[in-house]
Amino acid sequence: MHFSLNDKLGIIALLDDFGIDLIEAGWNGANVTDTRLFDYLRRQMPRNSRIAAFCSTHHPARSVDSDPVFLAGTAVEVPVMTLFGKSWDFQVTEGLGVSLESNLEIIGESLEYCRSRFDTLVFDAEHFFDGLRANPDYTATVVGTALDAGADRIVLCDTNGGMLPGQIREAVELMRGLFPKANFGFHGHNDSDTAVANSLAAVESGALQMQGTINGIGERCGNTNLCSLIPTLALKCGYRMRHITAERLSQLYALSYQVAEVVRVPVSSNQPYVGENAFTHKAGVHIASVLKHPGCYEHVDPQRVGQRRHLVISEQSGHAAISHKLAELGYEECKEDVLRQLVDEIKQRSSQGYVFDKADLSLELLIHEHLGDSQQLVVEHLACVPLPQVGATQYFRLELGISLDGHLRFRRCFSDSPVATFQDMLLGLVRSVLPEFAPLEIQQIVVEPLDATRKRAWVTIRHGQPKRGMAVADCCNERAQCLAIAECYRWALQHAQRTTRDLLAMA
Repeated sequence: MHFSLNDKLGIIALLDDFGIDLIEAGWNGANVTDTRLFDYLRRQMPRNSRIAAFCSTHHPARSVDSDPVFLAGTAVEVPVMTLFGKSWDFQVTEGLGVSLESNLEIIGESLEYCRSRFDTLVFDAEHFFDGLRANPDYTATVVGTALDAGADRIVLCDTNGGMLPGQIREAVELMRGLFPKANFGFHGHNDSDTAVANSLAAVESGALQMQGTINGIGERCGNTNLCSLIPTLALKCGYRMRHITAERLSQLYALSYQVAEVVRVPVSSNQPYVGENAFTHKAGVHIASVLKHPGCYEHVDPQRVGQRRHLVISEQSGHAAISHKLAELGYEECKEDVLRQLVDEIKQRSSQGYVFDKADLSLELLIHEHLGDSQQLVVEHLACVPLPQVGATQYFRLELGISLDGHLRFRRCFSDSPVATFQDMLLGLVRSVLPEFAPLEIQQIVVEPLDATRKRAWVTIRHGQPKRGMAVADCCNERAQCLAIAECYRWALQHAQRTTRDLLAMA
C-alpha cells in the first residue's frame, strides 16, 4: 500500500481523536512523504497522542555522527524516538555482517546519541524471540546494553511472527526477572495468526506497551490488530488505557472503516468486533435466542465498540427473525399464519437462487408485496435480445413495458450498451408519470453464474447507506442486470410511497 501525505495526516487525526498513546509516524529522510510529514508535525502536534519517529541504529560501516541516513532519521522535533537494532546473533553475523561485540557498540552509540534529544527513547529489539531461543545470553546482553545506553522502554519484537503465547509469556517473564526495573513492550506479526493472543500474553506477563495497527494491516500477514486487542484489553481483561475511555471505545467500528477507506484495504467481514459478521445472526435458533437474551450468542454488547446487531433473513430463518424484521419495517404484529406464509415464501425463493441475507432491498420488497402494500412499479415485459448479425459490435434489442400507478408505458431501443440504455429507458418511463423522480446512484453491478442456465445479478445503490438488490434470470447476463436494476427502482418508489404515507399520518 502507498500513503500520501494527506493519507498519513488523516490517519494521525483519526488515531489522535480515538486516543492512541503513541503514533509511530514514519522514517524521516527515507522518502519525500515522511520528510514532509515530520516538517508538518514540527509545527502542529496531535492533541492526545505523542508522535514517535522510527529509525534504525547507525550503519555498521559508519560512525554515529557520519551516517547520513541515521542523522536524517533522528533529525526530527517529536517527543519519542524509536530505534530498532539486531538482537539475534544470526541476524548480526549474517545480516549486518559484523561481530556480536560490534553490534552491541552500534546499539549503545545510537541510543546514547538520541538520549538527550528526545523525551522518550524506545528500543525495538528486532527478532528478539528468535534470538532468545538461539543464544539467550547474547540477546539478554543486547537488552542490557540498550538499557544502559538510556532506552526508556525495550520492545520485544516477534519479527517473523512465528511465536506462540506460551513462548511470549515465558520470554517476557524472563526479561522482567533479569531487568526488574525495565519497562517492556511487545511488537507482534501475525504470520501464525497469534499476534493478538501473543500481545495478550505479553500484557499478562507485565509488558506495558503493545504495538500494532488498525485492522492489523502490515507486512506479509500483518501486525497485531488493535481493533481486536484494544476492546479485549478493555472489556475482557479490565485494563485502563490513558486516553481510550468507554466513549472513545464506542468509536472503534467507525475508526476501523475510516482507516480502511484511507488505505484502500477493506475490513474483513469476519474480523472480530468490527467486521460486518461479528454480530450477525442467521440461524433461526440463534436469532430466537438472541432476541430473548443477546448474551446467548454475543460475547460483548456490540454498542460498546460502536457496532450493531444484524439479524439476517434467509432460508434458515424462523418466525422470530421474520417478526423482528417486520417490526423494523414498521408493521404491526402479524398473525401466525401470515408469518408462516412469509417464511415459506422466503424458503421457496431461496431454493430458486435468491439470497435475502445479502439483498436487504429485495427482502423489503418481498415483505411489502406479501403484506399487501400496493406496488407503484410493475415490470410487465422485459426483453433483451442479442443481435449478432448487426454491425461490427454486439447490439441488443431492448423492450421494456412497465405499469406505474395503473399507467402502462412501453419502449423499445437498440443499443450496444444494453444495461446503461435500460437504465435510461426505465428512468424515462418513470419520469413520464413522476417527473420529480431522481435517478438512483448505482455503485456496483455484479453478475455471477447460478447454475448451467441461470445468472444472478447484484446491484448496490447509494440510498443513505448502501443497499443491495438482486435478480435471477436466464443465461443472459444483461437481462439479469436489467432485472436487478428494475428491482432497485421498484424499491425506491415503494420506499418513497411509504415515507410519504408515514409523514401524512404524522400530520
